[in-house]
Amino acid sequence: MEKKTYKKLDLDVYEETLTCGLKVFICPMDRHEVFAKMTTNYGASTIEFKPHLKEEFIKIPLGTAHFLEHKMFAKKDNRDIMSLFQQNGAQSNAFTSSHVTSYYFASPSKFFENLNLLLDLVTQPYYTKENVEKEMGIIDQELKAGFDNPFEAGYYTTLLNTFKELPYRFPVGGYCETIKEINPDVLYDCYNTFYHPSNMILTITGNVDPDETIKFIKDYYDKLDYTNMPKIETKKYNEPNEVNKAEETIYKDVTNNILENAYKINIKDIDMDLCKILTYINIYLTIKFGGVSNFNKKCFEDKNILNPVRYMLDHKDNFLFIDFDTEVIEVKDIFEQIYDNVNDKKISKEDFDLIHKNIIKDIILMSENVAKVNRSIDYQVRKYGHPLYNLYDIYKNLNYEECVRFINSLDFTNNTRTIVTKKTD
Repeated sequence: MEKKTYKKLDLDVYEETLTCGLKVFICPMDRHEVFAKMTTNYGASTIEFKPHLKEEFIKIPLGTAHFLEHKMFAKKDNRDIMSLFQQNGAQSNAFTSSHVTSYYFASPSKFFENLNLLLDLVTQPYYTKENVEKEMGIIDQELKAGFDNPFEAGYYTTLLNTFKELPYRFPVGGYCETIKEINPDVLYDCYNTFYHPSNMILTITGNVDPDETIKFIKDYYDKLDYTNMPKIETKKYNEPNEVNKAEETIYKDVTNNILENAYKINIKDIDMDLCKILTYINIYLTIKFGGVSNFNKKCFEDKNILNPVRYMLDHKDNFLFIDFDTEVIEVKDIFEQIYDNVNDKKISKEDFDLIHKNIIKDIILMSENVAKVNRSIDYQVRKYGHPLYNLYDIYKNLNYEECVRFINSLDFTNNTRTIVTKKTD
């Protein structure tokens, strides 16, 4: 193992890539619990690819990655993995996003028993016609509940209207009609391609001994037969800068109006590290729309706005995706207010310095939390290819003038607007 250190954060990380290709990151911390996460670089947006040991590209049904996450808990020996985690005093779960699928547990004891369960979980697929059909009914109800929710329906519509080619435009869970096309063969194609150890990251933080832990992991994988995995081939998309559709109104059983306003910004040609890009845009959005912003204060004073305007930032392919949402009695000029505020681009050095100090404080507090350190390492490896051991210095060296130049270079004109309003007779 190679020992690395997060500078000024008193965090050591032991790295090793196993012969099977699995990337392991172990960060011992003087805490009572352990947090372990196994992540595959496979999420809902990967729908066209060349399966392992096959020559032709295939297109899989929407929602397959999420369906596969559910079915990883099915085992040939009928073990209930979730119950076994609970019996060991561990909290465990899994999730699928557009980018990844992750499985994790947190526990104050029985670390190696729980780690063994986590490794079993991701290395022992068992898909049959019967258990796939059973799961189909469960996920079908889950999807129907989501689409009946007016806030989720508004968000799904906004995604479709933001992106034209990228599969990020589709819901992570797919649609009720698309999951009906999923079968064991499709699941095994996805598993054999994307759940190979060379496409996965194992991150462990907390009360662990690195040498004992890496030995346990190596011994586990040495018993398994993994062939070398060639580079995974996935379809590339040519996404235009413009949104797919400028506006849409959908009708649901609501009392008030729900508004969604998404902005799509191409950052492909910006000569700046991605970490700084994401940090500067977060600073800007916090100043303009955060809890103590002037815009937020106006929202509280406006009796027509029932919920303050919230925002969500994501990075998808070459684009920043910024989604605002709120609930109002009447639509009026809310979209114009958001547009004017995001395009104002004026921020004071005083506001920048305040947010900057909070970022430094937050990273120091993060370094004390086992789960947050784990998520941070996992995220950095996926997003940047490796942990950012100089993260403190990156944040410390952020400066107002560079932030202003960066914000002024962005085009905030490409946006789509969604209104969710009451059904009419």
